[in-house]
Amino acid sequence: MRVSAAYAETQSAKVSAMKQKIMRLFALSTVLTCLLGAASGEPKEGTEYFRLKHPVSGVPAREVAELFWYDCPHSYELEKPLEDWAARQSPPVKVVRIPATWEDQPDMVAYARLFYTLDRLGLAEKEAIPVFQAVRDEGKDLTTERNVVRWAVRQGLDVAAVRHAYTSKEVDDAVKAAPALRERYQVNEMPTVVVAGRYRTTPMLLGSAAKTISVLDHLYRTAARH
Repeated sequence: MRVSAAYAETQSAKVSAMKQKIMRLFALSTVLTCLLGAASGEPKEGTEYFRLKHPVSGVPAREVAELFWYDCPHSYELEKPLEDWAARQSPPVKVVRIPATWEDQPDMVAYARLFYTLDRLGLAEKEAIPVFQAVRDEGKDLTTERNVVRWAVRQGLDVAAVRHAYTSKEVDDAVKAAPALRERYQVNEMPTVVVAGRYRTTPMLLGSAAKTISVLDHLYRTAARH
C-alpha cells in the first residue's frame, strides 16, 4: 500500500506531539515526586545522611551504632536524647556504643579503655552520663588509672573490680581493636550514628541532637522495612 507524503507528514507530527506530551507528563511526575518528598519531611540523602561506601558486613537491620568520645561536647549532647529514643522503641533498641579511637590520639585511647572497663563490668550504659558530667562539666581528667579509680570511689563502684577490669587482657584487646572497628564503620567525626551498617548521620551535618534523632528514626524505620 502506498502512503502519501502528506499522510506520512501528518502521522509524524502526531507522533512528535505525543512524545512531547509524554515528556511533559514525565517532567510533571518528577516535580510532583520531589514536592511530595519535601512535604513528607523525609531526610535528604547526601546532605542529611549518607550511605556507607562499603556496608558493614554481618550487621542486623535493626542495629544502631553510635561512635562517640567522652571528651566530645556533641557526643555529650546526643547521649540522653539517644538513650530516650532507644527506650521508646518497641522493642527497645540496644544501642551499640563504640568509642571512636585513633591510635595516635592518646586521650582517645585512654577513654576507650575507660569505656571498655565499664562495659566489661556491665556499667557502660548506666555510667555514661556520669562520665560525661565528670569530663565535660567538671573538667576531670579520666585518662589515667589513678584518676579513674578516684572517680569510681566517688561513684560508689567496686574499686577492686574496676582496677582488675582496667588492666585486664580483655580490655587491652578491645582497646587495641578499637581503631580498626572505627574504620570498619567508616567514621571520621564524633558522634556518628550508623544504622544497619548502611546509613550514617551526625549532628555535625544536622546542627542539633534533636534533628539527628529525627533523621535516625527515619533511617531506622527504613532499614527495618528492607
